[in-house]
Amino acid sequence: MKRILLLVIWFCFSQNTVAQTIKVSKRVSEDSIYLDFINPFYAPMEMNLYPLDSTKSIIKVNSYGILKYNDTLKNALVIPINKIKDTTKISVKPFISFKANFGDPNNIIDENYRYSLPYPIGEKYKIVQSFGGKFSHNKPHSKYAIDFGTKVGDTITAVRDGIVFFVKEDSKEHCRTRKCVDKGNKVLILHNDGTMAHYVHLDFEGAIVEVGDTVEVGQPIAISGMTGFTTTPHLHLVIYKSGGISIPFYFKGQKRKKLRQGKYYRRLH
Repeated sequence: MKRILLLVIWFCFSQNTVAQTIKVSKRVSEDSIYLDFINPFYAPMEMNLYPLDSTKSIIKVNSYGILKYNDTLKNALVIPINKIKDTTKISVKPFISFKANFGDPNNIIDENYRYSLPYPIGEKYKIVQSFGGKFSHNKPHSKYAIDFGTKVGDTITAVRDGIVFFVKEDSKEHCRTRKCVDKGNKVLILHNDGTMAHYVHLDFEGAIVEVGDTVEVGQPIAISGMTGFTTTPHLHLVIYKSGGISIPFYFKGQKRKKLRQGKYYRRLH
């Protein structure tokens, strides 16, 4: 017997820990249940599974895999059937801890690429916080983020060609503490060198694109808002490599590589 079901599993990606849904294929044999994990995202995913001390003697774990879109980690978890009360409802939490990050660590990043500013040509915005900002750009996932002082309702454009692999636009909440970090609306886009752009703090229902869309540089992708962990409306832009690590990135036509906090920048290209 083989069934496809959905399990909600906690995993880390990029700037915070969120609940995401992955596909799980379940196969039941005479004495065991076999769970295959399937990556439903257009971005590759690096998975790590760790058996719990209390269960490692009774289960089998395929502990590591790098999965492209729709790839499968076969026999990710094998559980004796006598350890499951109801085979129609299986939770993996009693058996393993699970961590995954978007991205493939084997990708070679194009360090010479120059991005476009994330708004229409002719517009200019103030940099609220740049690389290494003291307020919140001080950890590996945020060190190389840039905050643009947009207003609610402003148009956000793609800084580079890519494919949309995640959209969140259901939040109306914001606050001044990290308890709201998961409330930020966002659009995530995968680039051809494996890097990923995160556009965060977007408006409620503010995504112009959908998952699976291919976008071109300069294309409108979202409406700026004020959602998540923020004290003022702005766009939080960060480029990630695999492992949820932010990386430095630079823009076309700028004499200084690093955009300076407090300075306005007009998009000319």
